[in-house]
Amino acid sequence: EARGAFSDLLGLTRIASEAADHEPMVEMDDRAEDMGRYVRFSGMIQTEPDVTAHFWLLQPKGEGPYPLAVTPHGHENGDTYVGIWQDEQTRQRILDDDRDVAVQAVERGYLTIAPATRGVGSSPAAYKIEDVGDRHGNRHCVCHNWQVIQVGRTLLGERVWDLMRILDWATALPEVDARRVLMLGNSGGGMATAHTAACDERVSVAVPCCSYNNYMSPHGTLRHCPCNAIPGLLEFGEFWDVAGLMAPRPLLTVNGRHDELHPVEEVGFAVARLQTIYKAAGADGLYQHRYGPAGHRFYSDIMWEWIGQAMGSDSR
Repeated sequence: EARGAFSDLLGLTRIASEAADHEPMVEMDDRAEDMGRYVRFSGMIQTEPDVTAHFWLLQPKGEGPYPLAVTPHGHENGDTYVGIWQDEQTRQRILDDDRDVAVQAVERGYLTIAPATRGVGSSPAAYKIEDVGDRHGNRHCVCHNWQVIQVGRTLLGERVWDLMRILDWATALPEVDARRVLMLGNSGGGMATAHTAACDERVSVAVPCCSYNNYMSPHGTLRHCPCNAIPGLLEFGEFWDVAGLMAPRPLLTVNGRHDELHPVEEVGFAVARLQTIYKAAGADGLYQHRYGPAGHRFYSDIMWEWIGQAMGSDSR
């Protein structure tokens, strides 16, 4: 009942009505790039009529079927998740912050999809509003959210919709073990991860990184980019109530101790509330929280050991 009410808040019911009987259409580039231990493909998926998003597909070499990993990105060029950089500064950031998370997944045996996130990133099909000027804090994603809110949608709901349509397509592939689906992302990618996992029970294991906290700080300010704002959300509940829809499936939230966006004391309170929900659901211990020693980034050494245990394999 709560899942349905939350889907309505996100605008998923409206999007489904507007999309009617639309079936996701996928076009793959036949030219595979041999990356050594895996192959990489470029693809496009039409998630709504006239709405197309780019994604990378990374497939291990060897025999499938493989567990599936989907890695939505946040406010960055999502190509970094597949280890693509345009300059030395970006290459170093990938190395320093463990940002090539899709590569990490495929090298651990996952067929991995790294999709462009609607409203952000470099994809020309991400529907990023270009003519923002100095409005909305010069944030394309905030402008996008204001626009879709006017017609009863939310940008976060559109992102969840896109990820659910990717799951429709990917879980039907013969190379994929649809019983083992991992979703993980950092920052805005963590928000997309957490909210998709709340809505879609096909997500077996979720790891939102540097995103779990209060929606609203004790001082009354938003703890996340306004592109994640959902009208009426606090009438439904706080972030722990939404994340609690993941129960009893395994969930790991990761934060950096020195992440100024998410103070440790606030995160600790949110973690305690979510632990209470998991315990009430008879899933005590299936929700875990970990702190990394730095800031707003991935923590591969923390994530993959836990993921391996949650997925029932050694993914370290």
